[in-house]
Amino acid sequence: MTTTIKSTELDFQTIKENLKTYLKGTGEFNDYDFEGSGLSNILDVLAYNTHYNALQTNFALNESFLVTAQLRPSVVSLAESLGYVPDSKKSSEASIDFSINADGITGLVNDNYVLQPGEVVCKGERDGLDFTFSNRVALKATRSPGNIFTFYPLSTPDDPIIVHEGEERKLQFIVGSSTDAVYVIPDKDIDIATAIVKVFENQGSATSVGGEFSLFTDLLDASTVSSASRLYVLRESPNAYYELSFGNGTSLGLAPNVGNVIEVNYLRSNGAAANLVRTLSLTSTITLLGADQSITIDPNRITLSVATNGGAAGGGEKEDIESIRKNAPYQFAAQNRMVTSDDYSALILKKYSTFINDIQSWGGEDNPDPDYGTVFTSIVWKDGLNATTITNTRHGILALSDQFQIASFSLTFTDPVVAYISTQTFFQFNPALTGLSQSNIRASVDQSVTDYFEENTGKFSQTFRQSNLLTEVDATDPSVLSSRTSVTLHMRIIPQFATTRKYIVTFPSPIRDPELSDGVTVYTSFFTFENQRVQIRNKINQKVQTSELGVIPIEYDIQATTVLELVNENGTIVGGGDNIGSYNESTGTVTINSLTVQDVSGDKNYFKLFAVPANQSVINSTRNKILKYDADESFTQAIIVETR
Repeated sequence: MTTTIKSTELDFQTIKENLKTYLKGTGEFNDYDFEGSGLSNILDVLAYNTHYNALQTNFALNESFLVTAQLRPSVVSLAESLGYVPDSKKSSEASIDFSINADGITGLVNDNYVLQPGEVVCKGERDGLDFTFSNRVALKATRSPGNIFTFYPLSTPDDPIIVHEGEERKLQFIVGSSTDAVYVIPDKDIDIATAIVKVFENQGSATSVGGEFSLFTDLLDASTVSSASRLYVLRESPNAYYELSFGNGTSLGLAPNVGNVIEVNYLRSNGAAANLVRTLSLTSTITLLGADQSITIDPNRITLSVATNGGAAGGGEKEDIESIRKNAPYQFAAQNRMVTSDDYSALILKKYSTFINDIQSWGGEDNPDPDYGTVFTSIVWKDGLNATTITNTRHGILALSDQFQIASFSLTFTDPVVAYISTQTFFQFNPALTGLSQSNIRASVDQSVTDYFEENTGKFSQTFRQSNLLTEVDATDPSVLSSRTSVTLHMRIIPQFATTRKYIVTFPSPIRDPELSDGVTVYTSFFTFENQRVQIRNKINQKVQTSELGVIPIEYDIQATTVLELVNENGTIVGGGDNIGSYNESTGTVTINSLTVQDVSGDKNYFKLFAVPANQSVINSTRNKILKYDADESFTQAIIVETR
């Protein structure tokens, strides 16, 4: 008889029963009534103590690994051990044009003036809330004809002016004697990307020691760090505040001296709340600094042009633990350099995560048309981003790749391509097994189908599996006995109206072989061509066998081909469209050689191109393809089954 306590069974009642089993196995308590004795209380205490200790050990072990940790301080600490600093709150950004019409203003003798960070302060409003935006880099103005001063970033003249949302805050710390001191910034809403850190000789000093310090994680090559490097580190502490620290004065960078004053200038961000602010107005006076003068100009005395190039965007909340858990290993693998396609995605997502919903990168060797020496990136942008913000972000990504790529690759953006899935689902329904009506069960099945697609499609590298979908349908209600479904793909073509052009569309799956089909496998929705309502479909040849009299058809032999034809609603070929294109069933590529679309049906600007996939069981999304569910083209139908 066993005398071993099973330590893997940590439930309280199970522990107590194991203790009883152990005592019975000793021979002294063979027929003892544990529940009817005082010994039961002792067993309760022992079981409780074991249970609590087991839970504590379990929690401690879970918090020791990135994939199982549940507490934010644990996840942040484990991520930092991989060199990953979680994102703080992010300020919304707006691209602005800023110029001063100084005609009639005396005293502006220089042709160039500079505005320091924080001197351009704008106000914006959204949903009844006011937000403050300001510049975080120095701006330079150059006089142009008409006495117009147009501003641009001092260090990057070709870039647009970016203002960031947030309330400007300043903190000062006096350096003590400790060589490993940290300075806590008691603000959970700080945007660490906007922090400007300077060190002054002493209290009241106007000149910083060696200029502005740089964030350590912005370094391209850590091997260049020396005792003279002006670096600082901002990390999230266990209480969710941020800690500022410096080097040690040797190989980790310059260490402030005792008595120096550390100044931290940062923005207290409102996160995503300021996104989509569309109009900004200047609220501060402007002090222009020239070579030998400074002059303050009241905004009311001059004409200012401050207009957002689209709405503000990019604001976001502090990075959550699931995002940290996912991104930290990729960031660690990238090691701050772009070598593999995953490195490109990881580093782009790290810097521009508040602009991006999803990203996919792949090498040119994996492209359908190989392009060696090129990395392709496809991005799904956040909702609400305007064209200007997307353009500026793409420029920033290109600049990022120039910094971090270690080979002479070129980065090319490719728009995502959506392939829509529609399903025709039939399920056996036994009304005797439920108190709900058939319509209620059908609505529940519809919801099960929708829930499956919302969970498993809509992003890059996701897969549709027919078996998993049918499992969800069968689990909808006990009255659903079994189910089957057929799948159709479609992609949307936006035509150039009244223009003859060629269209090439590639589906994410091979298309069913026409020789194995008894009907149409490729077809389009109806559109207008030469004032007729027409569609494109693959050609069907019907061989008619007749009787000996030669007049009575007795059998139809339908043969489908990969040739495409243009037909009207009666199936008659129109406009000489008996060979308007073709499709390759193995690659899933459909080619329409020459088509002039006059109009499309309804209020849409596209028509749909349908294809029956060769494999109904699995459809993979590759490269820049994204799978989405089209409920309008889908349906469910119940088949009544009665138990006799």
